[in-house]
Amino acid sequence: MKKIFSIISLLSVLTVAFISCKKTGGDNVFSEYDIVDQGAKALIKVNYNVAFFNNPGVQVKINDVRVSGLILNRTPFPGGGFNTLGSNTGDYLPVDPGANTKVSITIPKRGTNIDSVEIYTTTVAATAGKRYSLHVTDTAARKSLFVEEDASIPDSGFVRMRFVNLMPTVPSVDLWVGTNKVASNIAYMSISDKFVLPTSQASITTKWDVRAAGAANLTTNIIATYTSASTFNNQRVYTAYAIGYPDKTDATRKPYISFYYVR
Repeated sequence: MKKIFSIISLLSVLTVAFISCKKTGGDNVFSEYDIVDQGAKALIKVNYNVAFFNNPGVQVKINDVRVSGLILNRTPFPGGGFNTLGSNTGDYLPVDPGANTKVSITIPKRGTNIDSVEIYTTTVAATAGKRYSLHVTDTAARKSLFVEEDASIPDSGFVRMRFVNLMPTVPSVDLWVGTNKVASNIAYMSISDKFVLPTSQASITTKWDVRAAGAANLTTNIIATYTSASTFNNQRVYTAYAIGYPDKTDATRKPYISFYYVR
């Protein structure tokens, strides 16, 4: 009996491992699972960036159903990337398509999923088979930017990006990598056009800087900075985004340049 039990246990482990590692051919996503009948769903990521000083945990709800655990400021959910508090995957939430998809972010009552404090609620229109990001940030009033993502795979040897300015007190910013400006004069709550960079950039410099729009390429003009070769992984698609307040130094509210995987 012990031998039979051991064989059954081994088969079970192998089966789970196979299912967990299964990918859709050519999909090029870091997910650990497949989405069944993906074309019938819309896909949404919530990029949460509301910088309370005490940084309370919040929950995400889609059409009043909780879909997350407690997440903190600087968290793309469900999949993140680099210089975020999210995971390191290209995951999105599958949701039923429609013109009135409700997205809510709330602080729950302790130990429950019952809403205690509403942080932000909006309604978005999502189309089956398309991928979207909802960027949520704060100023005198909380705001969001809902964008449709381009998840097509770039050519080998390249990465593709867009850049979002989510800094409430910086009207417009530029994004630099090394000495190259790759996005110019991006207004608050706006997103840049797509741009493509060669992965060979990683052998030159992988230092990203956010500067006020029009500022010269000088160290003293840097608002936020980040360095990672992982932002040049071959054939990946990213969204880069700037958050925080230049006059703050605490870990929750200071400026960041962060990246998450679109694909």
